[in-house]
Amino acid sequence: MARVATVALPDSGAFTRVEVAIDVHASSEPCDMLHWLRAASAGTRRYFRDRTAKCEIGGIGRCVSTTFGQHETWKQQGSGVGLERASAWFVAIPFDSSRARDVEWTGWSHTECVLPEIELRRDGELHTLAVNISAESSRESFMDQLDALAQPVLSCTIEPALVRECDGDGEAQWSRAVRGGLERIRSGALRKIVIARRRAYAASGLLDPVAVLARLAARESRGFRFLVEAGQGKAFLGVTPERLVSRSGRIVRSEAVAGTRPRGVDGVADRLLGESLLASAKDRREHEIVVERVREALATCATSLRVDAQPRLLRLAYVQHLTTRVYAEIRAGVSDADLVALLHPTPAVAGAPVAEAIEALRDFEPFDRGLYAGAVGIVSSDGAEISVAIRSARIDGDRLTAYAGAGIVEGSDAAEEWRETGHKLLAFERLAT
Repeated sequence: MARVATVALPDSGAFTRVEVAIDVHASSEPCDMLHWLRAASAGTRRYFRDRTAKCEIGGIGRCVSTTFGQHETWKQQGSGVGLERASAWFVAIPFDSSRARDVEWTGWSHTECVLPEIELRRDGELHTLAVNISAESSRESFMDQLDALAQPVLSCTIEPALVRECDGDGEAQWSRAVRGGLERIRSGALRKIVIARRRAYAASGLLDPVAVLARLAARESRGFRFLVEAGQGKAFLGVTPERLVSRSGRIVRSEAVAGTRPRGVDGVADRLLGESLLASAKDRREHEIVVERVREALATCATSLRVDAQPRLLRLAYVQHLTTRVYAEIRAGVSDADLVALLHPTPAVAGAPVAEAIEALRDFEPFDRGLYAGAVGIVSSDGAEISVAIRSARIDGDRLTAYAGAGIVEGSDAAEEWRETGHKLLAFERLAT
């Protein structure tokens, strides 16, 4: 790290990257990235891990903060002392960027793309530590982060207890929204609408977002993990099953995840629930709406396209879903921002037609989703991995607000859909037990 002091600040519109490989096998302690993040000063921490656990990235500080898409105009300069790999930018895009932000989302950007000052990355067994420096970099902030990382982290701290707050008239309000959605579906204005609800928890003390994410991840191994902080005590985090888009060169993957059943109490019950989901005409209809939209969106920029012939089951800790994978080779010149603009939001979290469903949700949902059901992930010149930010929650000091939604189509029942959202909230409910 001492080499950083000899690197001159680059010109405006560029940044310098210094990167070194880390031999984790030479240390007696395992390289736990969430433990590493807990040592950093709170407020600007970011984290993302892909669903297969092959890649995870932790970021601290802000070297550059810009609009998604504009990050591609920044030039990376190598220092000549590191591996000089492509820097990873953290992306966080709200569900509805046109909606005015509610006060609880104050401080969150509409389409933020952040290059961290300090980055720890793992690709398979390769670990690297990098520092990014720009003309916007603050030496004082950077040194404060290094000092914090040098301090030991107590591994036996007691996490504050969570207590669920009363839902009040939440179910009645939900039922009214479902009825309103069904009326628009029967009128022909919509084919599907995805209605969300919130559940609030109060903690006995200030919550550490990294510790909360670690507890969630311990219960749900199959999912994209993410954390985005927006200041001291403010964070958005989750473990989501759903990929929005993945890019490696010009090869792109996306998927439809829609249609839900709970997990069974034993193997037999679990299998029967899965079979009922695969056989459900209502759930297959809801699922096909999403497949159709993803296929059509990627077809506008693809030279070749392939879609799974039939959906399969994606089994998670508390629920199981129908999922269909979509593969494409895209034309040269199509950017990650272009791909996200084509795909986000999908009917899996909005409805169909998407624009009309979003407009209807502004009437039916009495709150701003913010980053819930938005797009969260990482991008670089080499590739991208962006997830749909469901199974997620917002932390404000000693409060946690979790979100869940359900797709409403013809044949949906409000009470059944309310129970479905309850199953989706179980990951957070378990934190309170």
